Order: sequence, then C-alpha cells, then structure tokens
Amino acid sequence: MMTDGNYRRMAEQAPKVMRIVSLIISVIIGILAVLHLIVSFFVPFQTIMWWIAAGLLVVLILFLIIFVWLKPAYAYHIFRYNYSEQGVVVRKGFIFVKELKIPLFRIQNIDIDEGFIMRKYGLATLTVSTAGGNAQIQLIPKKEALKIKRIIQKRILDDIGQPERRTISQEVQHSVSSIPEEKYDKIEDTQSNNEGEKV
Repeated sequence: MMTDGNYRRMAEQAPKVMRIVSLIISVIIGILAVLHLIVSFFVPFQTIMWWIAAGLLVVLILFLIIFVWLKPAYAYHIFRYNYSEQGVVVRKGFIFVKELKIPLFRIQNIDIDEGFIMRKYGLATLTVSTAGGNAQIQLIPKKEALKIKRIIQKRILDDIGQPERRTISQEVQHSVSSIPEEKYDKIEDTQSNNEGEKV
C-alpha cells in the first residue's frame, strides 16, 4: 500500500473496483432507457416516453463521465487515512475535501463491510461509528481492516480498564501525601486507642 507521509491510501485496486460497480449501475440505467424506447412504440403517449428515455441517456452519459472516469481516480488521489493510539483520521471528499479526526474515546462501534466485488479483490471498508455519525476507511486490504479493528478495540478496552484503577490509586496517594506528619501521627494514636477500647 502506498503511503503519503504518515497517511495511507486506499488499495491500488480500489479505482478498478469503483469503476466495475459504476459500470454495473450504468448498464442498469442503459437497460431502463432502452426499455422506455421499446415501450414507447406500444403506447399512445410516445413523446413522453421518448423524453424519459432521452433523460435516462443523459443521466447515463453524465454517470459514465463522473463515476466511471473521474471519481475513481480523484478519490484514489484525495483519500487518506491514518490510525494511532490517539484515534483515527480520515481525509475524503469529491467536490469539497474534508478531514475527520475521531478520538478513540468517541468510537462506539467498528464494522467491516465487503461486497461481492470487493471480496473478489480482497478489499473491505472499515466503518467507525460514533454518537455524532460514521467515518469510513474505504477500499483497503481486508487484512489491514482487520488489523486496524483489532488495534482500536484493544486500545479501547485498555482505556476502559486502566483509568479507573489509576485514578483511584492517585487519589489515595494524594490523600495520604496531603496529611501533615503530625496529624498523621495523631490519626495513628487515635486508631490505636480505639482498638484498645474495643479490646
């Protein structure tokens, strides 16, 4: 996988996968346009059907230009991601490019999605869910997605288990250290006297 500084790109095969998916959608749009043309010969309102078919053909041409030709190359050039002990960073966009920074403590769930075509090329999309929304690390090798998921989950579990114990320990240490020696001796004498009275 190619890297740009500390950031990583999606897999090199990602543009190919995006183009295949877009071509499948283009074929569906084309079939709908042809069906409208065929049906137009058997209905009285031919003009309306022709306009619909023409509109579908325009949509098909624009779709081919944007989603088959332009977007895959542009997305591969723009999309970046990174992960560390602090969180996940995702840079994405088509018209407007934005960078999302997600601290680990905000992450609520992590999912790995892979469609039929993605599975064929060994790719997956990692979805990081927070209370404010989702961020996706798109079209990366599945092994990398599983690795990121394990690292984030382990770090979150560590953060859940350790801070409480650390905080309690620090509070106890602070409480003891904040008592002057004279008062500490008096506390010990009082405790000894109380124990003697109980006996």
